[in-house]
Amino acid sequence: MIILGATSSEVARNWVPEALRAGACVIDNSSAYRLDEGVPLVVPEVNPQAVKYHHKLIANPNCSTIQLVMALGPLRSIAAVEWVSVVTYQAVSGAGREGIAALERQENSVPEVNSFHRNVLCEIGVPEPSGYTAEELKLIKETPKILGVEFPVYPSCARVPVVTGHTESITVKFKQKVSAETVKRTLGKAPGVDIQDLGCQPVQIEGTNHTVVGRVRNHPADGTIVQFWVTADNVRKGAALNAVQILELVAEKTTGPE
Repeated sequence: MIILGATSSEVARNWVPEALRAGACVIDNSSAYRLDEGVPLVVPEVNPQAVKYHHKLIANPNCSTIQLVMALGPLRSIAAVEWVSVVTYQAVSGAGREGIAALERQENSVPEVNSFHRNVLCEIGVPEPSGYTAEELKLIKETPKILGVEFPVYPSCARVPVVTGHTESITVKFKQKVSAETVKRTLGKAPGVDIQDLGCQPVQIEGTNHTVVGRVRNHPADGTIVQFWVTADNVRKGAALNAVQILELVAEKTTGPE
């Protein structure tokens, strides 16, 4: 039996152990177990091998982390990464149905502080003592776990008045010079990734499965720095689709040859 969990972390902490004791395999979309030792954190296009070592519980990463590693994963074959900076522009659907309903209510009202309509929220959640929000800490901690390599991730997460589709501005500092053309060729061959010349707008990818990378460019003063935009449907690849892809890997492992 395979269970796909899509609950809050609090609910997951209560029911996942019960499901595991009953013999189920759980693919959990909450943040409850993502960083637990021995629990694989999986993006099938990036680290499918992690499914081989799970003990009946697999975690689905955060939506913004998924599309970040979809771009970073293939780049590991080019050169070692020194650090990554990522600024996210996240759709209100990331806050659930309540977020979408709030934006719809606010569209005919005068913009107010902390409203979604005609506004940018510079924090998603309340900053912790470190100054980072939980959303930003997910990017810091989940990214190296999925990629299997350690490097600093410097995130800033914002909520924007878009219903569906997270957009990220990413800067990668490599340990050697890497051309933008090399990055584009590499990502152009990566499963689940599309390349385009300009940055992808959220309205272009709503309801689609691919992660789109655009506007790939070198910093004019430093050939070790490459910048680009990444956009994906946060409800599909950022959550549901990724979980179903994990389920397919588990089913293949269960029914396939040893």
